[in-house]
Amino acid sequence: MKYLLTCISIILGLAVAGCGDGQPDPLINESTEDVGITLELLFVDSIGVELGDSNYVLGSIEASSHTVEGNILILDRPASCVREYTTEGEFVRQYGRRGTGPGEVVNPLSMTRLTNGNIVILDMQTGGLHAFSPEGEWLGITAKIINEPILWITPAESNTYIGTHNTITVEDEQLIVTAVVGKFESHSKEPVLTYWENSFPFDFSDYTVLINESYFANVFTSDREGNVFLAQRDTEEYMITGFDVNGEIFVEFGLDIPMAEKSESEITEEGEFWNTRARNMGANGQLNYLPDPFRWKIHSMGVDDQHRLWVRRGTVETPTLDVFDYEGKHLFTAEMPGITGLPGLFWEVHVDEEGILAWSLNPLDGYQKLYMVELAGE
Repeated sequence: MKYLLTCISIILGLAVAGCGDGQPDPLINESTEDVGITLELLFVDSIGVELGDSNYVLGSIEASSHTVEGNILILDRPASCVREYTTEGEFVRQYGRRGTGPGEVVNPLSMTRLTNGNIVILDMQTGGLHAFSPEGEWLGITAKIINEPILWITPAESNTYIGTHNTITVEDEQLIVTAVVGKFESHSKEPVLTYWENSFPFDFSDYTVLINESYFANVFTSDREGNVFLAQRDTEEYMITGFDVNGEIFVEFGLDIPMAEKSESEITEEGEFWNTRARNMGANGQLNYLPDPFRWKIHSMGVDDQHRLWVRRGTVETPTLDVFDYEGKHLFTAEMPGITGLPGLFWEVHVDEEGILAWSLNPLDGYQKLYMVELAGE
């Protein structure tokens, strides 16, 4: 069992509750119209060098965010730390370092900046959720999370965050995985609200089921008032559900875009990439992950300072994001020109109230860089 829990927690290293009785019906827009407006996303600066000052050499970017002041935060897993930079790319400070002592981490899986200003880093190997003050002071382990990780975390109101959580039980000699997307307080590993839940049997011979039914099952984001947007990573449907701070559905909407079939070379490259990435993060043996023959329609999401929801399309190679208001109206589409072909599918784009950040999981020049991005005309 310990082996299984460890494997599950590091496979990728990373990524529905209904309305209550008496509540008003959610706003439903099953097929939002594509307005046909396309704007460009522009690279304005970058952080990261191949050789030189160690504060600027990035091993592997696992997550990014911003401080309250708007500085940039980068979780570098191999370096076992979060680094902070100014918007001009100057190094400010480091949160955590490699080791097993106070404030030290070994294999950080996720990170975010809470609305109260604290930075939290999840590392199961050193006890759970490490909290740091905005000035870099280690505040201790606020939640003990050792066997069952909480991943893909995004901040909500106060000291809460949204994340995925997997638990393992044994029923009639069968391992059962229960995956949830929920809201967590920083001092607890139990969700205070559950937005989505999925239980399924698992055995060691088919990690594809585990990955598709839990880690890759959905995508979500949240704002700092506690609103949450959730979508299934589906190859046929593009549909998003919005929840308010109390977990009630307030909007559902979608977009009609065509399915996109993968080529044989894309399927092979994707499988090799994730299997290699898992081994590099400590997974034992070959996962034999088999990608779906079609691309997900939704790749990732984020919310900006104007309460606009940015939804990354998974069907196209050039990073492309559809932008909606909170009623589900499609405002415009934003593209990152100059990135084409299969390498574009390995780009990550992070959107929050302080700006847009982007990086490649598999950079062509062989070393990691984080790019500051702006929408043309804003």
